[in-house]
Amino acid sequence: MNDRTTSHDCAAPSAAVITCRVIFGDTDAAGNVYHPRYLEMAERGRNELMRAVGLDLRRMFEHRRLGLALRSAHMKFHVPALFDDCLTIRTAVERLGAASSMWVSRIRRGGTLVCTVRAELVCLDRFSGQPILYPDDVRGIFERVRADAPGCGQEIVP
Repeated sequence: MNDRTTSHDCAAPSAAVITCRVIFGDTDAAGNVYHPRYLEMAERGRNELMRAVGLDLRRMFEHRRLGLALRSAHMKFHVPALFDDCLTIRTAVERLGAASSMWVSRIRRGGTLVCTVRAELVCLDRFSGQPILYPDDVRGIFERVRADAPGCGQEIVP
């Protein structure tokens, strides 16, 4: 997948936008994107948004007891994406709780909405596997990038 991000002047973007080209391995025998691939695209979008606003995921996972686990996901398919399509994935934090967050990724081919993915993540203690509250620094970052947060509402775009 080809994903690039560049920052703008605003310090608190509300969404990350990445692009990817559908390769043969992303498709089923009919040439349509195989449905689990949309979950992978949404995860890339979440990771790029976190990275774009300064959350060092590697450090968080390697040097802190924190993990983010997918609790639930809902995908709504609008039209199929096909082999060699160039897709745009726009991801934002939709809701932020004390120990969980809801992320929404809208996957488009040009102006056509292909798939909407809503994913609930829960913050975990990686060693016990138990849910924990988001640490203040992580929560602060997620607060600033909520889709409905006041501010510039800027996107991180390719």
